[in-house]
Amino acid sequence: MRLRALPVVVLLAITQAPMSADHVFTLSSNVYRLPYITGTLVLVTKDHHTHGPNKDRIDMVGPDGATVVAAADGIIRGIVDSNGLLSAEHSCQDDDDVAGLCTDYNNYVWIQHLNGEWTKYSHLAFGSVTALGHSVGDAVLAGTMLGIQSDVGFASGEHLHFEVGIPNDPTDDTPFSTLGGFIQGVNVVPVICNVPNNLLEDGQPYIAVPCFNNKPTANAGGPYQVDEGSAISLDGTGSSDPDGDAITYLWSPGTRLDDPASPTPVYSAVDDTVDVLILKVTDGGDVTPASALSDNDSATVLVANVAPTVALQGAAIMEGATAAVSATFTDPGTLDTHTAFISWGDGTPAEPVEVTSHRGRGSITASHVYGDDGTYSIFVVVTDDDGGAGAGNAAVSVRNVDPSGSLNPAGAVPFPGGAYLVINAGGELSVEAEGSDPGSDDLTFTWSTGGAATSFNDGLAPDPPSSPHGMFPFNASNLNRVVYAAPGVQQLVVVISDDDSGSTADGAKVIVTGNADRTEASGWWKQQYSGKGKLRIQSTTAAGYLAIVNAVSGVFSEALEVETTSDVHAVLSPPARDQRARATAQLMLSWLHFASGAVAWNAQVPVAKRELAAFLDLMGSAEATILNSAATSAELLAVERALQQVRRAY
Repeated sequence: MRLRALPVVVLLAITQAPMSADHVFTLSSNVYRLPYITGTLVLVTKDHHTHGPNKDRIDMVGPDGATVVAAADGIIRGIVDSNGLLSAEHSCQDDDDVAGLCTDYNNYVWIQHLNGEWTKYSHLAFGSVTALGHSVGDAVLAGTMLGIQSDVGFASGEHLHFEVGIPNDPTDDTPFSTLGGFIQGVNVVPVICNVPNNLLEDGQPYIAVPCFNNKPTANAGGPYQVDEGSAISLDGTGSSDPDGDAITYLWSPGTRLDDPASPTPVYSAVDDTVDVLILKVTDGGDVTPASALSDNDSATVLVANVAPTVALQGAAIMEGATAAVSATFTDPGTLDTHTAFISWGDGTPAEPVEVTSHRGRGSITASHVYGDDGTYSIFVVVTDDDGGAGAGNAAVSVRNVDPSGSLNPAGAVPFPGGAYLVINAGGELSVEAEGSDPGSDDLTFTWSTGGAATSFNDGLAPDPPSSPHGMFPFNASNLNRVVYAAPGVQQLVVVISDDDSGSTADGAKVIVTGNADRTEASGWWKQQYSGKGKLRIQSTTAAGYLAIVNAVSGVFSEALEVETTSDVHAVLSPPARDQRARATAQLMLSWLHFASGAVAWNAQVPVAKRELAAFLDLMGSAEATILNSAATSAELLAVERALQQVRRAY
C-alpha cells in the first residue's frame, strides 16, 4: 500500500538526555519498529553506545538474506542499490582494488517521516530495493519491504546499519551527502516498540513485530466563514497520530471541495448556507490496512449571501418614442434566483420586469414610452432569493421633436400656373390648420394674417415643463377666417409651435380677385395699363390684377415676361399680322377678366353654337397651343376666336 506524499514539517520532538557512562544522547520523538519483516530474529551487534566513533546508530543482524522493512510510515527520499554484483556481493573492506573511500560503495535507503525525522537502511543487496519497484518519492507504511540485508559497502559482514537523523534544513528533500549517504544534521537514538525500555542493547536478540497502533486524533479546524462565490481553504493539519504514523484525510460531503482527500481542501461557496463537514483521519495501521484506526471531527462553514451587482444601460430617444433599456447583473451565488423592479424616473410606479439568469449571470430588458423631452434618471433593483439587493442607475435622454402640421386648403383651384385658393376682395376665406406632436406638448397656431390660438394637451391649462404622462401623440386643429381687402396674390402661412420651442410651418397661396360685375373691352384694358389719361382703376389694383395673371398663367411670365404696366400694354397691342401675338393678347384679356372678378374660375364659356367649355379647360388648352412653337396660324386663330368668347362667360 502506498501513502500520499508527506509534507516536510518542523520537528516537534520531546528532547531527552539520558545519561550513560560514555555520552549523553537524545531519543527520537517517533516510535519505530524493528526494521525486519515480522517474525525475524534479530541480534544487535552495535547499539547507540558501542557504534563508534559515530554513536547513536545501530548495527543489527538477521538471518542471511533477511528482508529489511520500513521502521515507520514515510516517503522514500533516497535509494542507492547499484553497488555490488549479483554474483559476488562483498564488503569493500575486503577488496584491495577499491578506489576512493569505502563508504562510497554503500547501498542504502533514506525515508522521511511525518514528524521530520529520517531513517537510513544501509548495506542492502545489489538491486534489491528497485527490484521491489521502489523509487524516490514513493510513500511506504511501517513494515513495507525495502530490500535484502547484505554486506555491500563499508561493512564487516552481512548486517543492517540503522540510524535516525534530523536534517539541519527541514525543507531539504535530500539532506544527505552522496558519499555514503551521511545525514547533514544530527542523529537521535531510535525509540523501538515492544523491547525493554524501548532501547536496543548491544548483544541482545529481539523478535521483529509490529508496533501497537494507537488511534489518531482528527482536528477539522474552523469554524469557517466565507462569502458565496468565494473559496476558503479548510485546515485539517491539526490532526495527529500518537505513533507518528502518516495519516490520510477524507472530508465529507465532498461536493464543494476541490480535493476531499487533502488535509487542506478548498471549499467553494456557491450559495448562502451553513455546511457541516466531517473530517475523517485514518492512520496506516501496521503494514496492513486492516489494522488502521480512524477518528472524526466536524467543522462548520458559514456561507454569507452576497447581493447582486447590477449594470444598467440607458437610452437616448425622441419624445413619444419607446426607450428600450437593458441591464446585466452578476451574483456570486450561482444557485440564486432573482426578481427585478425598474423605476422610470417619470413619476410612474416602479414595475416588475422579467429576468433571465443562469448560474449567477443575468439580464433584463424593458421598455417605456416618454411623452415629453427631458433627462430621466432610471434605476433597476435586482433581488436574489435570499434578500440581497443590488441596484444600477442610468439616464434616459429624451429630445424634443418638432410638431408636424399642414393647412387644409380645401377647394384649391388647379390653374395652369399652379393651385390657388380663390376669394373675392372683401370676402371671407375659411382655412383649417391641423397639427400633431409626437409628445404631449401643447400646440400653438400662429397665422401670418395675425392672431394665434393654443390647444392645451390637457384641455385646460398650459403644459408643465415636463409632462411625460399627457396625451400623446397630441393632435389639434385651428380654423382661421381670413379677409383680404384688395385684389392680388397672397401667401397664407401658419406656424405650429410646441411648448418646447419646436415648430413647423405650412402655407397656401391665395388669389384675391376684384369685384367687377362686367367684362371690359380690349381698349378699356389698354387704357388702364397705358399710364395715360384718366384711369378707371387704381394703380395698386392694376398691379394686383397683373400679379394674379402671372400667378395663374403658364405663359405669363414663364414664357413671356410681363412685369410692368407697359409690358401689359405691349401684350395688348399685337402686330396685326402676328397671329401668335394676337392669340397671346386675347389670353391676357381673358386672364384680366378673371382677375377683375368679372369671370369666375368655374364659369362656362360658349365657344360655339350649343357648345360650352369650362373656363379653366379653355385657358389651359389655349396656353398649350400658344406655347407650342409648331402651332399653325390656323390653330392660333382658333385660339384667338375661342378666347374672344370669354367676355360672354356665365
